[in-house]
Amino acid sequence: MEKDIILLSKIAFLDKILDEFEDEFGDIPKLIKNKEADISYKKTQILETENIIKDIKVFVTTSKNILASLKDKEDKLSQQQFLVRNNKEFDAISAEIRNIKMEHEKLSVKMRNEGLKENNLDLVLNKQKEELNSLIEELEVLNSQLYELSKEHSEEVRKYNETRKKLRSDINDDTFDKYAAIRKKNNDAAVYVKKGMCNGCYRQIPQQIIIDMRNQHNRLFQCENCGRLLLSDWTEVNEDEFLNEI
Repeated sequence: MEKDIILLSKIAFLDKILDEFEDEFGDIPKLIKNKEADISYKKTQILETENIIKDIKVFVTTSKNILASLKDKEDKLSQQQFLVRNNKEFDAISAEIRNIKMEHEKLSVKMRNEGLKENNLDLVLNKQKEELNSLIEELEVLNSQLYELSKEHSEEVRKYNETRKKLRSDINDDTFDKYAAIRKKNNDAAVYVKKGMCNGCYRQIPQQIIIDMRNQHNRLFQCENCGRLLLSDWTEVNEDEFLNEI
């Protein structure tokens, strides 16, 4: 995570520069930003669907074991009926068998319903994955278009875009997806904490969070007010060194 946060600070730095060139490239930078956010949202949808399906599978497996246990119990009670010595014992066993059958039927119906739900969710999941693949393909096309445009405008911008693409491939998907989702609303999706304040909304950050940010390099923090990702001074990009490396 520490490495990802450092990569994120570099991506945010490059995005700030590239945003200044946005007018030269028309709608493409904005379309890329929105497409990255759409991909992030689609991944969240897929994860939620997969978790629901996983829960259903656990329920079905557990239910099958319970149904088998109920059936065994019913069979044993049915055998006991032939061994009873009076009507009272027979009626008691009969009542218990009825209760077991009712429980068995109730659980069977619920299991069938959950099975139908799982089938429907499998279709939903397949569609979501197809939509994600389409979004990724559309993003690749936009990035290619931006690359061609940047070649026409300046070598400097082309290098910035190439470097950003490389950083994106190195950073963890979850970290970047959070950044992309926030960037759809705020261009400066990841900001430094300056003088104890979020450099995006300029609200004061609690002192304990500032301390945690300095000590916990494997954790990503967000501003409680605006939701931007917060970067500590240990991640700050040395502009001259970084630009010279590009």
